[in-house]
Amino acid sequence: MESAPRKIEVLGPGCARCKETYRVVAHVVETEKLPFTVQKVEGMERMIELGLLATPGVAVDGKVLFSGRIPKAEELRAALAAL
Repeated sequence: MESAPRKIEVLGPGCARCKETYRVVAHVVETEKLPFTVQKVEGMERMIELGLLATPGVAVDGKVLFSGRIPKAEELRAALAAL
């Protein structure tokens, strides 16, 4: 049986920095052909649930990896490879 696809959530209210974070994440996942689904989350409930204090945020499988800044493509690649 195949495992469920892993999920990356880009968390933020929809500001320009959040949109840029989503673009970076989607680009890395697409170019590296990584087995993740990418989802934009704008609901405060989910951000509170994850304990995110600053946006934009990036969470993988419910664990916050980046918060309060736009991750560089290289550091995102390295963080995803380490999972």
